[in-house]
Amino acid sequence: MKTERKSALIAGVALIVMAVAAAFSFGFVHNTLVVPGDSETTFNNLSASKSLFSLEVLGWIIILICDVAVSLALYSFFKSVNRKLSFNAAAVRLVYSAILGVAIFYLVQVLNSLPGTEDLTNEVMSNLNTFKTVWSVGLIIFGIHLFLLGLLAIKSRFIHNIWGILLVFAGISYSVLQAFYFIFPDFESHIKMAENILSLPMAFAEIGFAIWLIIRGGKPKIIYKAI
Repeated sequence: MKTERKSALIAGVALIVMAVAAAFSFGFVHNTLVVPGDSETTFNNLSASKSLFSLEVLGWIIILICDVAVSLALYSFFKSVNRKLSFNAAAVRLVYSAILGVAIFYLVQVLNSLPGTEDLTNEVMSNLNTFKTVWSVGLIIFGIHLFLLGLLAIKSRFIHNIWGILLVFAGISYSVLQAFYFIFPDFESHIKMAENILSLPMAFAEIGFAIWLIIRGGKPKIIYKAI
């Protein structure tokens, strides 16, 4: 199997696995058990559902492993387009992976506190808030990675421009929205509304590109752009 095809399959499959794991870990478990601003309810939910929360943590660890695999696979896939830019995109994503690893550490701390007495309530909530803050910082970096990935797709002659444009858009959206959460905390509800609106094209960019990698990546190239 050609190296580019193998790299495309690894990246594409890992991206899909990450999407499923993220939907379960954050979209379902985290958003079900963690009630923002209500430490007592959150602590009771986690204490009563430690097994479910353990699966969330496992999901994040799977995401982290897949993230590293995607970084290396996409570097291999795009290095023929522009080796330096491909290296930079991979390096930025690995920085994001390192930050995500730090964020997951705080979830492990929460898990180790369960089940516990009520005097741990504030500590558990503090670790959950730190997880969210660290991860948000990481998503700013992740947005830069998507932006660089989009530029690589645009520079290539064998990936339709639509994917490059969507990835650039998703990257800018990630970085700007997460930065706004820190810069304009008083407008959190407005930023959240914008995030909900932009989440569909952002998700389509990532998942759509992953599907493209699985179906077309590394196969005999269709040239979309003139030299």
